[in-house]
Amino acid sequence: MLKLRNFPTLPRTGFALAAVCLGSFMTLLDGSAVNIALPAIQHDLHGSIAAVQWVVNIYTIPLASLLLTVGNLGDRLGLRRLFIWSLTLFILASVLCATSPTLGFLLGARVLQGIAAGGLLPTTLAIIARTYSDPVERAKAITVWGATGAVALVVGPIVGGVLTDVLGWRSIFMVNVPVGLATVATAIRYMQEAPHRRTQSADVPGQIAGIVALGALVGGLIEGGAGGWTSAATLGLLVLAAGCAAAFVAIEHRSKHPAVPPSIFRRHAFTALIASGLAYQFGSFGMQFMLAIYLQEQWHLTAAHTGLLFLPFSCSSVFGIIVLNRRLVHRGPRWLLWTGSATSSFGALCMLGVSDQSTWPLLVVGTTLVGLGCGVFAPSINAAAMLSIEPEYSGLGSAVLNTARQIGIAIGVALFGAFISLHDALLGMRICMGLAALCFLMIVLLSLRYVPRQEQCPTGPRWRVPA
Repeated sequence: MLKLRNFPTLPRTGFALAAVCLGSFMTLLDGSAVNIALPAIQHDLHGSIAAVQWVVNIYTIPLASLLLTVGNLGDRLGLRRLFIWSLTLFILASVLCATSPTLGFLLGARVLQGIAAGGLLPTTLAIIARTYSDPVERAKAITVWGATGAVALVVGPIVGGVLTDVLGWRSIFMVNVPVGLATVATAIRYMQEAPHRRTQSADVPGQIAGIVALGALVGGLIEGGAGGWTSAATLGLLVLAAGCAAAFVAIEHRSKHPAVPPSIFRRHAFTALIASGLAYQFGSFGMQFMLAIYLQEQWHLTAAHTGLLFLPFSCSSVFGIIVLNRRLVHRGPRWLLWTGSATSSFGALCMLGVSDQSTWPLLVVGTTLVGLGCGVFAPSINAAAMLSIEPEYSGLGSAVLNTARQIGIAIGVALFGAFISLHDALLGMRICMGLAALCFLMIVLLSLRYVPRQEQCPTGPRWRVPA
């Protein structure tokens, strides 16, 4: 029987878990489904490749920016309240996305969606941690939460493709409304507020510098692909990004309560794993974004058929997470990191031979290997990162890692979009696959160089103390 904290009955806790899982599922499903619908959005709202890149990145940038501060915000306002407010904003933003008359209106609505997701996603795991006081039951609940994300990864491209073909791209956003309203009602009825805790003041100057740096970098990469890498706009944005990044570092060194304490990067293993998380999302999400456009624009596939071709990647990734990673976890994160990323790198290299529709078997083999490798090594990035820092920094370390991943997505979409918009789309696709292979290879090298080996023991893996 479950051991509960402040919950009088078992169904109450179960419904609370269902609410956080549905909230997480909805935001993750939306992200994976939108990729498939991008060509339809581009044609319907008369946008360019650069414009649809912003449909993804204008959502990712606020999400990445909020991940570092939402923990303190949840402690101040209350996790339940923040969850319900964020979910309500996500529903409202979804309605605005679905009814967008212009591309500019859609981008504004996507900003609201990104802000809502930034408040929603980190809160779900924190609510689970405070709901289940028993470590065993908490682990089971987190497993359910993780499996929900895996299911969203599988069904997202298919649902996105079918809805786009049958009902149009707007339906991808409208489907969030009934699911979201049911989740809000469940949270209001069954979720109990956790006690508020005192928190440190927010690092507002550092946050602003970081947001501007990321936005300028992404804008510079997108503008470089659309208007040329030597244009004044491109160079100006990249210079602004460099200046704001330098300002962010200076602010964090001088701030009493920095958003990202510089001391956390003194451990080389943690820094290498943060870089690995960024490289992972850069390669995997950038590849998915690029293929969603390439298959529909160059192979002239429907959105539904494109979603079906994403199925091998999604299924193999889930198989790697749920089956292989768990069965091989006794070998330690280091082994899982380098073997999984090597598999993904080989899969990306296989796709260098993809050209026209007759090469679809090579595409399936390549995406399957990439997905399988990502499923094996991606969970181990989290595990190794948490083992590489002191326990008191685990919350901050997790936030930094998740932020790095979102930054990887934003940069990957910007750069891959620039290459896929080349006049020779096949050349652009192959450049993108080469970049993805290099990213996965970088994870191999970083894990072998910086991630310590682990001793095998009956109670699980431990860090081997360096000599």
